[in-house]
Amino acid sequence: MINKSILDAALKHAISNHKARIGYNDELFLKRIYRQGLSKYVDRLKAIGFTNQKSVLDAGCGYGQWSLALAQENKLVNGCDTSPLRLDVFKDITKELAVANIEICLSSLDNLPYSDESFDAVFCYGVIFLTPWRQSLRELTRVLKPGGSLYVNANSLGWYVFLWKEEHNKANDYDPRMIAANSFKDTLSYDRYGHFKPGMSISIEPQQMEIELLQLGHTDIKIADEGCLYLDTNNIKPQSFFKGEYYGLAGVYEIISKKL
Repeated sequence: MINKSILDAALKHAISNHKARIGYNDELFLKRIYRQGLSKYVDRLKAIGFTNQKSVLDAGCGYGQWSLALAQENKLVNGCDTSPLRLDVFKDITKELAVANIEICLSSLDNLPYSDESFDAVFCYGVIFLTPWRQSLRELTRVLKPGGSLYVNANSLGWYVFLWKEEHNKANDYDPRMIAANSFKDTLSYDRYGHFKPGMSISIEPQQMEIELLQLGHTDIKIADEGCLYLDTNNIKPQSFFKGEYYGLAGVYEIISKKL
């Protein structure tokens, strides 16, 4: 496990290097995801069996907290993201920590640069709803080896109602109500007409995700509220980061499946 004080120092260094590029809300988010170290992420990965793999893709790796956790439990991790800033910060963190088993590249989820059947497992947290998710799901399946596990989490309607009502994490450069309002329009545009452009945030119902996975040839599909998949009970029970229900509506959920 990476020492918390060493991780804090690496994070401080990376933020300092890119201070002029990081917005106020992004800096708060970056500090928040690393505040408790990596143990809570490692516990989550152990609970779903994402350990002891030769190669794992962290699709939409962002600032890299999940990639670093994956790298502690697997031989090689590839992380990709569409944000040059986030990747630059993440690269600085890995350099400071001297982590050698992570490879990072700039890429969208709906057009991955990897060959067919490249990975033993694919992990995708907190990002697929910001993409044309059906195409992204096809790409995640394409690069996954037969028999490999796919983990995806997504936001459903309840999450956006929560953003509207509670204005969660509101900041000068982040307006939760605007995100929620736009998501309804974005979801309608994508679901009804197949239209997508960067910046959209789409509400995905769990049943929609399950149907797509079945059509792509996945099996052994398990769905639970975010952080509640507990497949390997020999490990610590995982910690949820978000609620699975808000105001009587499905909120944030997770799915794990295997590719035939």
